[in-house]
Amino acid sequence: MKDAPVIDRETIEMLREMDALTEDDNLLVELIDEFLSHSHGLIVAIKKNSHHQVFDELATHSHSLKGASLNIGALSLFKICDTLETMARRQELLDIDNLLTSLDLAYQQTAVALTEIRNRASRDEPIDDLLG
Repeated sequence: MKDAPVIDRETIEMLREMDALTEDDNLLVELIDEFLSHSHGLIVAIKKNSHHQVFDELATHSHSLKGASLNIGALSLFKICDTLETMARRQELLDIDNLLTSLDLAYQQTAVALTEIRNRASRDEPIDDLLG
């Protein structure tokens, strides 16, 4: 099975098309800023709730980050959050330490890629090489 790309090309292209339709022409940048400002807090909450086995909160925060990740095209992060949410709903945190390590890595890769996409997009520079 092929690994999911860090940032999905089709999602970003769709957001750029929507961006072209808006009057302020900053939709993509604003969505990236919103994701980056809120996602770190969700990561912290996911870790805290997994360590304390607070399953309802873990499921809720994993679901929130999963949705935000899908909306911005962060497919690797989406897949990990989906797994976390499923595990929390089943109240089975199997191999949670490895999954949290994967979550950290995917989040770091996502944040770096989105920051670069944001910076280039705000300068009208090409971003195709950053997309999966």
